[in-house]
Amino acid sequence: MNRWENLADFLQNNFFQPVQTTQFMSHTLLFVDDEPQIVQSLSLLFDDYTTLTANSGMEALEIFKKGNPIDVIVSDQRMPGMLGIELLKEVKRISPTTVRILLTGYSDLEAIIESVNTGEIFRYVNKPWAGAKLKDTVSLACKYADRLKSTPMPAPKATSTSSNSAGLLSTLGVNVPTPTAGAKTEILFVDPKPANLAAYKELLSTNYTVHTAATAADAFEVLKRAPVSVLVSEVNLGDTSGIEFLAVVSNERPDIVSILVSDSRDAGIAIRLINEVQVFRYLIKPFQRELLKSAIELAVSKHQVLVDAPVLNSKAYSGVTPAGTLSQGDSKSLEEALSKVRDLIKSKATY
Repeated sequence: MNRWENLADFLQNNFFQPVQTTQFMSHTLLFVDDEPQIVQSLSLLFDDYTTLTANSGMEALEIFKKGNPIDVIVSDQRMPGMLGIELLKEVKRISPTTVRILLTGYSDLEAIIESVNTGEIFRYVNKPWAGAKLKDTVSLACKYADRLKSTPMPAPKATSTSSNSAGLLSTLGVNVPTPTAGAKTEILFVDPKPANLAAYKELLSTNYTVHTAATAADAFEVLKRAPVSVLVSEVNLGDTSGIEFLAVVSNERPDIVSILVSDSRDAGIAIRLINEVQVFRYLIKPFQRELLKSAIELAVSKHQVLVDAPVLNSKAYSGVTPAGTLSQGDSKSLEEALSKVRDLIKSKATY
């Protein structure tokens, strides 16, 4: 059956449902897909915005080069010539205040994981999309774009960077400030295997104050008493899902930058890590020690930005709280915090 034979049903389900929106014409959206029907459909769905369309990555970049201010770009992943993730990576470079959304499928595993680890994506949207949910997601992205445009990015501060890690980061084009004396940054590792925790501590205790926990409950107690900046968690934590625990951390301590470690590549996990947790990195074992060091250095730098300019925290635009608001959690126990997070995720109107 031709994919467009049910176009009438598709339009009815996606475009003709009443949608609550407070958005105005002041925001400009760019839709990119190599299939003209897709961008036309999206333009119809978002007829209360200023919309631009492109049928390739190169065509989209030409729109940016002409000086058009784009608040949100929504791009398909699978396009000839330039993949969606390649386009969004370039958009991040040339227009960092443009918020980026990727239309993708679970089969695009490598691209999804890469986009998590390079910070290209605000949200993933699986095809076929739900019209009302996509509109709410784009509305949220526009609010975040407004905040990015109105808030200057804080200058990087000094971190306790090891010489080897600093060299790797410099090679990647990352500005690494000169370290200054003072209290060490505090990091928490959560892993049910004592040998892994011991290895993490041995590797990083020279430059950081390293906390360890074998369970999510123990980690939650550490977070209540220690000013942790970066959290690194294994995906499997016994009775508690690593993703749900990171969602708890995101809700209770939104200033903490989180990294998930896993033995396997999973597109479903990667999508949840962005859409529910706003995770910083998704590391697949085995990985080189220098990769972990550099990821933590970047996470520390990210934490400092969030402390200096909390309004730039994308967790304030998770879709589960009023856009632009953040607060410290007050849960007394992990069970209470998990219950809150599950209810919040269940009530989300966005992707």
